[in-house]
This record gives sequence, C-alpha cells and structure tokens, in this order.
Amino acid sequence: MIRTAIATALLAAAGVAQAAPLAYSIDDTHTNVTFGWNHLGFSNPTAEITDYTAEVMLDEADLTNSSIAISFKASSIEAGSQKFNEHLYSDDFFNVAEYPNITFNSTAIEMTGDNTMDVTGDLTVLGVTKPVTLDVTLNKIAKHPFKPVRVAGFDATTEFKRSEWGMDKYVPAVSDLIKLRITTELVRPIE
Repeated sequence: MIRTAIATALLAAAGVAQAAPLAYSIDDTHTNVTFGWNHLGFSNPTAEITDYTAEVMLDEADLTNSSIAISFKASSIEAGSQKFNEHLYSDDFFNVAEYPNITFNSTAIEMTGDNTMDVTGDLTVLGVTKPVTLDVTLNKIAKHPFKPVRVAGFDATTEFKRSEWGMDKYVPAVSDLIKLRITTELVRPIE
C-alpha cells in the first residue's frame, strides 16, 4: 500500500495525467434504439423508442471504467401504426400508465476484443429488474470533422425473453424472443 501511494505521488509530481471517465451526451440525430420480434412466423416487425435520457461516463483510455444509465419513455415506442402503438402501451404489453419508464444501468464492462465488449447491466421493464448483456462494438472515437466536439460511435445488440419481465401476452404467437439494436453517437465538447 505504501509503494502504491509513493508511485501515485511520483506520477503526479512528474505530471503524468491519469485518465478519468468524462461525461458524454447522446446525439439524438445519430441514435436509433429499435427492437424486433416475430409475428406468427409471417413477419419480423420492429419498433423504435424515440424518447430517452442518459448519463454516460466514458473513459477513452480504459473503456471498462465507463458507465451508462439510460431511461426510455415507454410511451415513445413507435411501431408505425397509432392503433398498434396504443396496443403496445396497454397492459397487454408495456402498461405505460403504471410503468412509464424502461431503464438500463450498466454494472460491468468487459473487453472481448480490440473494439468489442460485453456491457452487462440491469434492465427494468414493468417494474421487474434482471441482468442483460449487450454485445457492443466501438466503431470510432475521434474529433468531429465539422464541429468542436469529440465523438464516440457504438453499435450494440442483445436478445432476451420478454416473459422473464412478466410480458408474456400472446407468446408464442408473438415471439417471446426480443432482439434489441442500438446505434449511437456520444459527444462531448472539446475545451
């Protein structure tokens, strides 16, 4: 412990910067959150979640030190038909009157390759919280070519069974398996 303290003091005295996570925000114009399912074996429709807020702390030097907490407004789910949207908002599915938000809070990040990682976190739907793991690819981190911001671009996917969160209406006609896909650009101003 004494050696660690001495090493830390020497690094600080030598002016060696230690990386720390920095706050990034989601660029709404370059982010899509979609999920899909199978309908009676005939089709594989998708819906998009359009309203969300997030707290993202990104450590570019060591992505495993990063974190994300995101809240999705369930009533912002858009499936292409107002009638179907209303059915999704009902207690058959998302029950938005009682459970207005869907949340994901990361708990661990493990690098699986140079630009790939597993991001594990707690997903809360219908008041039920269970762990899920996102398969994440870092596309690029760089200064934006036209704006004074730094950008980190990611794609993420996962699959889970909706029945595990108590959403089992119409299974198996409407598939239990849900496929989630996120593509996003995270930004922070360059000072």
